Amino acid sequence: MSYQVLARKWRPRTFEDMVGQEHVLQALIHALENQRLHHAYLFTGTRGVGKTTIGRLLARCLNCETGITPRPCGECSSCTEIQEGRFVDLIEIDAASRTGVDDMRELTDNVQYAPTRGRYKVYLIDEVHMLTNQSFNAFLKTLEEPPEHVKFLLATTDPQKLPVTVLSRCLQFNLKRMTPEHIAGHLQHVLTEEQISFEDPALWLLARAADGSMRDALSLTDQAIAFGNQKLAASDVSNMLGTIDQRDVERLVQALVERDGPGLLSEINRISDFAPDYSVILADLLSLFHRVTMEQVVPGTADNALGDAAQVQTLARKLSAEDAQLFYQAALMGRKDLAITPDARMGFEMTLLRMLAFRPGADRREPPAVSSGGQAGSGAARDEPDPAPAPRGEPSAPVDPAPANEPEPANDSTRDPVSEVAGDGVDESEQATVSPPTDDSHDDSWLASLDAQAAAEPEPEPESGQELARETEREPDIQPVESEPLPDYEPSASDEQSEPEALRPEESESSTPPEQEPVPQSGGEFVWERDFRSLGIVGMPGNLASHGALSWQGDTVVLTIDAGHARLLNARHEEKILTGLRNRFGATTDLRVEPGNPGPHTPAAFEERQRKARQQAAEESIRKDPAVQSIVERFGARVVEDSIRPIETSRR
Repeated sequence: MSYQVLARKWRPRTFEDMVGQEHVLQALIHALENQRLHHAYLFTGTRGVGKTTIGRLLARCLNCETGITPRPCGECSSCTEIQEGRFVDLIEIDAASRTGVDDMRELTDNVQYAPTRGRYKVYLIDEVHMLTNQSFNAFLKTLEEPPEHVKFLLATTDPQKLPVTVLSRCLQFNLKRMTPEHIAGHLQHVLTEEQISFEDPALWLLARAADGSMRDALSLTDQAIAFGNQKLAASDVSNMLGTIDQRDVERLVQALVERDGPGLLSEINRISDFAPDYSVILADLLSLFHRVTMEQVVPGTADNALGDAAQVQTLARKLSAEDAQLFYQAALMGRKDLAITPDARMGFEMTLLRMLAFRPGADRREPPAVSSGGQAGSGAARDEPDPAPAPRGEPSAPVDPAPANEPEPANDSTRDPVSEVAGDGVDESEQATVSPPTDDSHDDSWLASLDAQAAAEPEPEPESGQELARETEREPDIQPVESEPLPDYEPSASDEQSEPEALRPEESESSTPPEQEPVPQSGGEFVWERDFRSLGIVGMPGNLASHGALSWQGDTVVLTIDAGHARLLNARHEEKILTGLRNRFGATTDLRVEPGNPGPHTPAAFEERQRKARQQAAEESIRKDPAVQSIVERFGARVVEDSIRPIETSRR
């Protein structure tokens, strides 16, 4: 006996054998039980979901010798002949090959004849959307009022091409695409009955490759059995399909979660040997991170549609919400960029490296592996100061050995300012404007004089390089606080009185919280929210510190920052903030960062109030300008207040 392929051998013989179309079967079973039978049924859906199979089963239910029943006996001559495809009263027509009007007229002419053996004459027309308009017109009258002994069963993969006159004459049932869970479960049953050994990951690979079609899944299973020599291994199925195993995706994600750069590159190198479609891998990663995010937001929603529900739940606990969003966006953008990258593997590699390098909290200052010369960026490598490079020709302050455009000079003799700046990495843009000390003869002794100079000399005005670094690191609408009187405040004899009353600690005890009492300095009163920018803390550390409130506990500065900004702080940021504080308050100053509510008296809030005050003053100035008022009155013009911008004066 010749071999029969699995798709035909395991074709359902009863409604109970059907997989995944319960909504259609329930309606048909109830109609058969109550004898409420329509004369025309239309089954729609993608290929391989059971349209013609349901048609044949319905023909058996209608012609079984035991009567009209949803459970035909399968043993009578009618059931046997329909099962074997030789029942004379079941006429199967392929509309794709018989599209002419003459073929349809022949069908309508034969409809009037009574069935030869069965109870009903059943016409099963497959791919009915391929009929021509003339054929449909010739068929419409018969379809609407056929003889009582005729039933029409129509099947199509494209119901949009059917005339509405046909759709209105049929009961329409839309068959769903098979889910990977349904396909994998059915394949497990088939292979167990066939006594074929298999691995579960191999079944999930076949289920995903079938793309919703049970017939395609069984055909691919036949191919995989031949490829693997009567057994289904995940590696063999992956090689046959030209895809990677789901476990490979798991290993990639595991390397990302553990921040294992060498392991990630090693896994990419191993995967590349299979010449996979990198776009498909990124699509799998997108699906995984999407499901992880859903599990994080709504716990318990992770389904097992891909056989990895346990992995999704584990990742949802390991990954933060920020990491999951970053990975998703990086994979999404990387998939778009694959079409324009010189090499697909290069684009895939860069996408995963972006996930690794820009993950929140990742240390991006040093390479993951030790560089040549045995220096890996550790503290031991900076025990001995490196010789300063030649000056770049930029002016430096005459009283300070450090250049004026150096935003944060080090005050610890064990740290080299040049290597400190060189190790900042890509997360801070002040690196582009920093120049080393201009005199190679300076040694560590100049660091000890910073405190005395800070007390004896006025704060040096920032050079253009520092000004540029501040502008690039802060929001565009936040500018350095001006000491000149603001336009909408009452002018007085002293610039000091131009500040809002709430910002003058010497006159109001409520200007700052009790724990934020300003610290008197020899060069004047220091108010945290007003004088923060004079500390020279720029870049990401400055941005984060500006959202905090300062208080003192002995020599320790307690910086209270809200939880959202506190999560972004790392050791490098705190070190730079401490450097700026020590330059102002002395080398014995310590720093402690505490998450909490900083209140309204933060540098960022102060600068925002200043910005709004300048904006209001500018709008008021425009409204009261005589020329503007004249134009408005004469021409009926209107001032677009959103377009008004205050003139920002640069500090010289």
